Amino acid sequence: MASITVQRPVVIKAIVTESFKRLYIQDLEDTIKRVEAIVQQIDVQIRRMDLERQITPQTRTLRQQLELERARQEAARAELQARLREAEALELNQEFVQGTLEGTVEISVGDNLFDKIARTEIVVKDGIVMEIREPSGSSLTLPAGG
Repeated sequence: MASITVQRPVVIKAIVTESFKRLYIQDLEDTIKRVEAIVQQIDVQIRRMDLERQITPQTRTLRQQLELERARQEAARAELQARLREAEALELNQEFVQGTLEGTVEISVGDNLFDKIARTEIVVKDGIVMEIREPSGSSLTLPAGG
């Protein structure tokens, strides 16, 4: 029977634990600090350009680029702060979408394409795979205590 292997999305969901929540919040806080440091560096460069008072087409272009980058960094900081607020509100044992990976699936003649390429989910708890949810409704669960 003819078959082909194709890519499909695999969603990674984490069960929220104290450890997960603490590490996730710390990671977001560290990233926000890095973004704030970049914004400060850009502000210093802009102030330095203002003090030099040499307005040329190149300095105008450079200043526009710096202001654009500053706006991008500010937008990133705002998004990170929103994610931080969401992280702080996470409740223990709820599922949290951590990200998406690409996985492969083999499709054969006669298969339901939509079932085969539908989103598969991997549920993890503190890095341990607890369950694999297949789109067909079947799921593989780690036995209790395992």
